[in-house]
Amino acid sequence: MTADKLNNPDPQMCRQCQGLCCQGHPGVWTNPERFLSSFDLPRPKTPEILRSMLPRELELREIDHVSIPAPKATENGCIFLDQDGCLLPENRRPEQCLALTPEIETLIAGEIHCELQPQGSTRTAIHNWKSFWDKTLAKE
Repeated sequence: MTADKLNNPDPQMCRQCQGLCCQGHPGVWTNPERFLSSFDLPRPKTPEILRSMLPRELELREIDHVSIPAPKATENGCIFLDQDGCLLPENRRPEQCLALTPEIETLIAGEIHCELQPQGSTRTAIHNWKSFWDKTLAKE
């Protein structure tokens, strides 16, 4: 992985980690407006409409009965992970991915040990997308 493809305060750690966090399940977008803007998508009226507008590499993941966009997973992890790092430009990466900071234990154990900032948490994603869908569906 090259440091310039990563959004992490410790590029050396990311180079050594080689995308272990990306080899788990792909992160989700926690900010609906940022997601729609970064993919030039109009505001959908329903999750089903959003699903039909998504690029083929993305899916809607149902988490606690809330539809949240995420990259599809492959047998190697995130669909956007390649040998040089993340294929997505920083402005399109899920907030959950951007909020991960690998810890030294990742290098020692060869397993994912990361700190996740609150703005990238699944709880934040659920809250934000539930609010988004509640407001969107109420307008109908």
